[in-house]
Amino acid sequence: VPFNLGMIVENREAQWQIDVLEADFQQAVIEHSHERPVVVDFWAPWCGPCTMLGPLLEKLAEQRHGAFLLAKVNVDEAQNLAAQFEVSSIPAVMAFVDGGPVSEFVGLRSEEELEQWVDALRPSEADQLVKQALALKSTDTQAAEDLFRRALAFDTRHEAALLGLAEVL
Repeated sequence: VPFNLGMIVENREAQWQIDVLEADFQQAVIEHSHERPVVVDFWAPWCGPCTMLGPLLEKLAEQRHGAFLLAKVNVDEAQNLAAQFEVSSIPAVMAFVDGGPVSEFVGLRSEEELEQWVDALRPSEADQLVKQALALKSTDTQAAEDLFRRALAFDTRHEAALLGLAEVL
């Protein structure tokens, strides 16, 4: 079933997994990655390793209850997307955050390796605080400053927190 926003609302399982076609990719993956990480599984039904990796990714998506969205792209049906992202071997998995790819791998991985890879996509506490601060920066500079300072307590070298703090000061 291709991507459909109504499907996400109506079907609990679809909250964590969608099938994506070329026409849907911009909205389903790129735009959605500004809200939460999107893991794109480039696969094909004839690919043995793909049929083993897919269920593992689906299991992780369900276990993480929406911490990331799993977008399945059948490369036989979306050859232009595969070419655009230089997918030359499958299974190929890419993570998108804030509109762009941030991490990827090719081939089958163990469940433990997948868990570590997926968990590394989650925003850190500092990232979450910076996001809140950026939203307040133009309306409440004191609250933004406090949030930037709290973020820096978690990660003293967090670039966005340092830059944001400098801007509000």
